[in-house]
Amino acid sequence: MSQSPPPRQSTGVSRWVVGLLALTVVLGTGGGAVSGYVAGRVAAPPAPQAAPPTAAATAPVVAASPTSYAGLLETLMPAVVTVEVRRGALNRGSGIGTGFFYNTDGRILTNAHVLPEGESGDVRVTLSDGQRIPAKIVGRDVWGDVAVLQAEGGPFPALELAGDTEVRVGEPVLAIGSPRNFRNSATSGIVSGLDRLIPRTVTTDSGPMAIPLRGLIQTDAAVNQGNSGGPLVSTDGRVVGINTAVQSNANDIGFALPIADIIRRLPELESTGTVARGLLGVRYQLIDPELDRFDGTPYPYAVAVSAVMPDTTAEAAGVRSADVIVAINGQSLTRDFNLSHAIDGARVGETITLSVRRMGQPLDLQATLTPRPQAISTTPLNINPN
Repeated sequence: MSQSPPPRQSTGVSRWVVGLLALTVVLGTGGGAVSGYVAGRVAAPPAPQAAPPTAAATAPVVAASPTSYAGLLETLMPAVVTVEVRRGALNRGSGIGTGFFYNTDGRILTNAHVLPEGESGDVRVTLSDGQRIPAKIVGRDVWGDVAVLQAEGGPFPALELAGDTEVRVGEPVLAIGSPRNFRNSATSGIVSGLDRLIPRTVTTDSGPMAIPLRGLIQTDAAVNQGNSGGPLVSTDGRVVGINTAVQSNANDIGFALPIADIIRRLPELESTGTVARGLLGVRYQLIDPELDRFDGTPYPYAVAVSAVMPDTTAEAAGVRSADVIVAINGQSLTRDFNLSHAIDGARVGETITLSVRRMGQPLDLQATLTPRPQAISTTPLNINPN
């Protein structure tokens, strides 16, 4: 399948952000030990007493942030590991990242780009106390940039996954990992943004495809090379994301995969070693309901098709350039149910209904999803993997 060349790298943050807003891409998607954490939780200090009201309006008093996360980190750190991959006859190290136990039986979550292509390579994890133990690859979802490892031994302390928690901008978070191979490192910050997109190239058995990661959490908690696969944790001790990438030419702009999306795919990844994803085959742009009025009709949330790739599901279904997709199977697209999530949630071979507006007129199209090409590796563009 023909693909457009990868986006050109911008030289500044503002140009990069503008580039993302205009980016058109190929849509090819088809109980931990810390549970109920109380002892290490750090309460916010009491707010200062407000002065009596006067004739002028009195600003509301906001509680300060916790002065220390020491107790919380003492509880979390034992469940975070350094992931090291060695390859070749000389057993040379080829990469270091981070991971964390999500159950006491030794299952570890990390990024797929931390691990070697295929099943080759000697994978070892280093515990917080310095002990090194072997691990094997259970599964790699290159499209989602998630991998599962199984460590030998156990039981191990585990982190709780916050799959039912709504992440909000402004909430404090902690990033834990091994930046630059400095184990047991932690930084703090806030959730800076949601539903972010970062460009990347996915190498497949059919050639490279420019398909971005979508729906990411943005944070200003400092992350660096080696943080990949480490947990982004809320102040209640639960994992809200997996640290994945950092903006290379800016400070304090990091990105994490939302843990809720990972939980949804985790059973399939554990049982089959991969995640089957469908391919629709369109290039598209998001329509901002506050700024855009595509073909004169307001939409609460939608995507405008800029190109239909040949020999794909979209072409067979009759999708055309300039169509506006507003719903899948009767469910309107929203920030939480966007086109990428909708296609990811459908099974390969499933026929879905695309509700589109063509020149302002409603139209339903039937599309039977075909599988994506076999993914081999992934490399974000303009964004350096951690």
